[in-house]
Amino acid sequence: MNNLQKVGGTAVPQINPANQKNNLKKGWLAPALLLALGSLNVLSGAMQLNNIQQGPPPVPDEFTAMQYFLMPIPIVLHIVGGILFNLLGPLQFAPAIWQRWPQWHRWSGRLLIVAGFMVAFSGLWMNHFYPAYGGVLKYSGIMVNSLGLAVSLLIAVRAILVRDIPHHRVWMMRAIAFGLGPATQRLFVLPIFFITGSISNLMIGFVIWLGFSLNLLVVEWILWRERTGKSNGEVQHDGRILGQKSVRI
Repeated sequence: MNNLQKVGGTAVPQINPANQKNNLKKGWLAPALLLALGSLNVLSGAMQLNNIQQGPPPVPDEFTAMQYFLMPIPIVLHIVGGILFNLLGPLQFAPAIWQRWPQWHRWSGRLLIVAGFMVAFSGLWMNHFYPAYGGVLKYSGIMVNSLGLAVSLLIAVRAILVRDIPHHRVWMMRAIAFGLGPATQRLFVLPIFFITGSISNLMIGFVIWLGFSLNLLVVEWILWRERTGKSNGEVQHDGRILGQKSVRI
């Protein structure tokens, strides 16, 4: 029979230190998967930065984005912000980090917020002012993706300022879903391009919507499982107590 302890007036099972250590190791699975997915954005961004640094090719082809060379600041801000966001975002959900190094968690989280806004607002600017391609579906998809990222970050920041940890976590999960939308897009775009050698404007727009929509569906499914699959006050796998705002993450 499990020993009980009082938490906020509720009797909950005591956490076995050995089990907690094993659970912390298991807590790396989700961040590792997010890092693996985000690495697609990181590698693509690094390649784009290298291309911009080298300058435009002598004879541009149909895949050359000349606007990046003529006006590089927005795309450079977008790429640098995206690399930081994709590297730091997954680590915010690693229990071993925010439990053992809370200061690092908080300061890296602040940098993550700044990087996220860089991605969102530079994306909106480029979507409107760079030469149009991809049609209405692409334009509206980037608008929704960028605004969704910015709004999610704003709500997450507001929540953490009033110490509302559960809502902060929920909205950061949604921000990550929007921020990793381009990585999910590449899971579909790259195979299509390698097979067919081209990709239509309609497909570009469709895949943009598909990327962040799939990510959001996964996040909402996880949140739904947490709401329906756990009783109030039950200990989660990483040792947090549901519904306790005083726990710092």
